Amino acid sequence: MITKLKEKRLGNIYLREIEEADYLDYFLIGKDLETVKYLNWGPFIKPAEALYTIKEIFNNRPINDDLPKGYAITMDNHMIGMIDYHSENLKENSIEIGYFLKREYWGKGIMRKCVSYMVDLAFSLGFSKVYLGSIIDNLRSIHLIESIGFHYEYERVEDIGDGKLHLARYYAKYNYEE
Repeated sequence: MITKLKEKRLGNIYLREIEEADYLDYFLIGKDLETVKYLNWGPFIKPAEALYTIKEIFNNRPINDDLPKGYAITMDNHMIGMIDYHSENLKENSIEIGYFLKREYWGKGIMRKCVSYMVDLAFSLGFSKVYLGSIIDNLRSIHLIESIGFHYEYERVEDIGDGKLHLARYYAKYNYEE
């Protein structure tokens, strides 16, 4: 049986399952167009949108019930980002990780620690393969993915809701590469 971890401290970063009480911090992150411009949601206009996303989207993801639906990345008791498992593929025993971080925390190594932890956790939970994807214009994300040992798998065109089509690049890491 898979057992999920409820929380994890990574130095001064604290990962814990996202809660409805996080909605105001989530709103403040998600209303920043620069932060969400490569994501398939946002920007938020009203705090109620952030609350709805936590209640109805994260809590109802169609993945294994034993997996955390999403971790709030926190510092000083405030949510500064999120990292989550989604798109579980039972046939190839893989899972995809998604993430975002408040702009003022970019370039500080925070997401590197969080992604590395989530990859290790996925492998310890029995997954054979982990995917990370990014719109190719998101150079920071592409750099992070490549710098932590993920290998290019494929590209596809995606509609992220901004009226344009974007090329997304997907990378994978296999459990035996650890």
